[in-house]
Amino acid sequence: MTRPAAVASWALAGLAVTLAQADPVTQLLVLVAAWLLLVRRRTPDRRLRPLALGLASIGVVTVVVNGVLDHTGATVLVDAPGWLPLLGGPITAESFAQGAAIALGLVAAVSVAASLSVVLEPADLVDALPRALERTGAALGAALNLVPATAASFVAVRDAQRLRGWRPRGPRAMADLAVPVLLGAIERSAQLAESMEARAFGSGPRTRLGGGRTAAHAVVGAGAAAALGLLLAARLLGAGGSWAAYPTPTMPSADPVALAPALALALAALLVPGEER
Repeated sequence: MTRPAAVASWALAGLAVTLAQADPVTQLLVLVAAWLLLVRRRTPDRRLRPLALGLASIGVVTVVVNGVLDHTGATVLVDAPGWLPLLGGPITAESFAQGAAIALGLVAAVSVAASLSVVLEPADLVDALPRALERTGAALGAALNLVPATAASFVAVRDAQRLRGWRPRGPRAMADLAVPVLLGAIERSAQLAESMEARAFGSGPRTRLGGGRTAAHAVVGAGAAAALGLLLAARLLGAGGSWAAYPTPTMPSADPVALAPALALALAALLVPGEER
């Protein structure tokens, strides 16, 4: 198993465990495992601070919105006037607890998925696809690359127009930016097509670099498969994996069978080898 395939299998198992287990302890373990992988194995040009700030913002907003809009629970903190739209009614501690649980699961799932873009290069993800999906992956990668390229072109055209004395005056002035940006996108698309044709894209099976397969990668893939197997076993045995905030919060599960999938993920994250140079 190659490194991209190992990381992708780990991310798939992490998403499955996060979405299937509502227990906050399990989701916290997955979150810790995800950030262990992100901090230890991120590519040098990837920054984690924007991701951390974005996830923190998402978590705070989720807790606040659920806390003030979900008027359910036994512990009333504030009884808002009934005439307030959406806010009227009891604001309870249980609603904030439920919001925290939702936020934890959301942040854990996004952190796991972020490993695909923070730990791996886009070309590595395409290489990890099965041969039947290589053409689809190349087309999808080119389409996704269009978004940042168009944004960078917009900034460059805007700065150039301003140096020439252009000032935005209403929506019609946006045509001065839209036309050059569109022409640039068409030109880049034509250059990409010519480059792919020069490299005989689609004329036969894609060649791959040799090597890149180590026992450590296979161990990580086996750990991801073990996490999925343990998750299935825990669900079949009905072992933990659930938590309720209403009418009063229950204690998170401490069942080893329920926590085993998340622990397997954490161990696999520690075993992911670094990028080969």
